[in-house]
Amino acid sequence: MTSALYECDVMHRRLKPEQKRFDYRIFMLSIDLDTIPTSTFLSHNRFNLYSLNDADHIDLGHPGGIKVNLLAWLAGQKIEVPNDVKVRLVTLPRVLGYGFNPVSFFYLNKADGTPLFAVAEVVNTYREMKLYLVDQDGAEIWKKKVAKNFYVSPFSDPGDAFDFRLGLPREEFRVTINNLTENEVTLTSTVRGSSRELTSLRLISYAFKYPLLSLKIITLIHWQALKLWLNKVRFYKKADRPEAQKEVLRPHSSISKKP
Repeated sequence: MTSALYECDVMHRRLKPEQKRFDYRIFMLSIDLDTIPTSTFLSHNRFNLYSLNDADHIDLGHPGGIKVNLLAWLAGQKIEVPNDVKVRLVTLPRVLGYGFNPVSFFYLNKADGTPLFAVAEVVNTYREMKLYLVDQDGAEIWKKKVAKNFYVSPFSDPGDAFDFRLGLPREEFRVTINNLTENEVTLTSTVRGSSRELTSLRLISYAFKYPLLSLKIITLIHWQALKLWLNKVRFYKKADRPEAQKEVLRPHSSISKKP
């Protein structure tokens, strides 16, 4: 389970109430959480050109980092894993200390490499987080339809559902996430990537090939949201449906305030 990089094409396509599509390219880290790599341009929990920070991922307050907290979350879901379980995280890095990660993926394997299941970690622009267990084996892909129960976009009902299709992170990496409204696909997002060796030379070259990566992504998200708003696509206020926002980590005050 050596760590690597994925150069990826990302596509978001809205199908209803009107069709919109935008595409962009990124790179993602693919990290073995037992041996998190560091180098001249990549650090763990320290400022650098690129960094992987525990605070950006599942944190239930347990010391020991991302893997420990992920396993604690799984235990809370009554999910048992072997003591020697291996965990790979596919995620965006922070860039010059700034990070925004709409979705990251954890892949859990037995020590011999046998896949167990995956977990999708979704984060919204309020920095709230929700984890989804994806455990239906589809041969080279983990899949599952689940209630969303999370405010991801002001143009999608938090009461919708997600349909996950998470390909295993091998030489090629393929992910599809569909937003379902009454079991109909209204928005589809895909990531298509190819593995690259994680080297300092490649990381510094990506600073020019993918400049200000995290800032670019959040800017694109807000630009597309502005265009939808100007086109008068139905807008869901975050505080309107707190009952449809369940098991949210780092909850925003709009849903965490007590009556």
